[in-house]
Amino acid sequence: MRVTRTSQSTKRDAPPALEGVRDFVSSLDAGATRPQRFLEIIRSHWGIENKNHWKRDAQWGEDSPRQRNRHSAQVLAILRGALLALIDEPCPQLFARCRRRPSCALRKISSPLPAK
Repeated sequence: MRVTRTSQSTKRDAPPALEGVRDFVSSLDAGATRPQRFLEIIRSHWGIENKNHWKRDAQWGEDSPRQRNRHSAQVLAILRGALLALIDEPCPQLFARCRRRPSCALRKISSPLPAK
């Protein structure tokens, strides 16, 4: 399957729009599966990327760790995952504050959840 997409940057002085082509391989029966279903599957994959991994990469800088100890990097990744589960909305200030301070993340995780 081939999907053509157009993306628009929200940054100033960015190119007007970028087009890209992606090819996908699936074990689903192409004759029995609606094209809309294929698009739903593809979008759900990118939804995970945008909701979770983007926050980890862009806001926490998780792809460029400074931890020398492999175990501390794993523990920090687990703490970040727990924080993401607790936070319903983007919170760059909290991410920036807790980025290299595990104690900040531990306090956030152990504090009572706010009433909704």
